[in-house]
Amino acid sequence: MDGWGPMVGHSGQADTAVPETNPLSGNAAAITEGRSWFRAVCGNCHGPSADGMGDRGAGADLRVFNKGFRKFVETVKNGRDVPNRMAKMPPWGGVLSDQQIYQIGAYLETLAKDGANWKGPAN
Repeated sequence: MDGWGPMVGHSGQADTAVPETNPLSGNAAAITEGRSWFRAVCGNCHGPSADGMGDRGAGADLRVFNKGFRKFVETVKNGRDVPNRMAKMPPWGGVLSDQQIYQIGAYLETLAKDGANWKGPAN
């Protein structure tokens, strides 16, 4: 399996070091796949439009994410405890492959508001 199919999980190939910027940025096919993955995996907490208004409580508003691509990937893989918030970001690294996370990132870039930082190093 090449990792582009509908199966959740790793393709059996070792994940590589996370690049500074998303190699799938602007890729129409990746954006379409990322939208599908986002809605299936992330939308319950972050909302279908990534505004933080999901069914399971308020997740982060990803339209204003400003920590750069590497931090996004790290947070998705490892999860995150948010101070003063009951809901925690669960780790998805054992479920989603790097490619699937990059696809989600490519989709989220298309929703970014002014001041968001999806493409560069951390602010």
